[in-house]
Amino acid sequence: MDITITLLGGESHLLTVDPGTTVGSLKLLILQSFKLSPDKLSYDKEGQKINLNDDSRSISAYGVPAGANILMLLKEPMNEPTTINIILKTLRGQSHAYTVRPGETVASFKLKVQQRERVAVDQQRLVYECHQLNDESRTLESYNVRAGSTIYQKEGLRGGKDSGEDALREEAKSS
Repeated sequence: MDITITLLGGESHLLTVDPGTTVGSLKLLILQSFKLSPDKLSYDKEGQKINLNDDSRSISAYGVPAGANILMLLKEPMNEPTTINIILKTLRGQSHAYTVRPGETVASFKLKVQQRERVAVDQQRLVYECHQLNDESRTLESYNVRAGSTIYQKEGLRGGKDSGEDALREEAKSS
């Protein structure tokens, strides 16, 4: 069935959906089709406003007929910071502030550390919340690094019988 999605400003979009489509699926379809993030959906049924507020219910359970005009309120855009400030605690115990993007890779951050701290990338061992930042293709955000986080620079492992994970556990105990 066809339904019309209308924004408060009057802009309309036509969608073809199955009557069994859930409200949650409809919101996802709106996001995928129109790059709009719906917050609230409602429609007018004989002069009465019906809020489609249960994402698990189907639109037919709300009595939405074919050809219905569904009013959509958009979510306020979440203004993610484009950069954040984090702290690097160096081997000498100094704290240095770094400005990074949350989506920045570990490899990119290690290059910044190399330039500022004069420690080669392959000699760096960076730890955050007991996790070594060793997958250089992962982002800082994927390690849950946020504004104000402190990343610790540790001495590089020189080999021996302890694996890197064992050494991390020992450092976590001593911290």
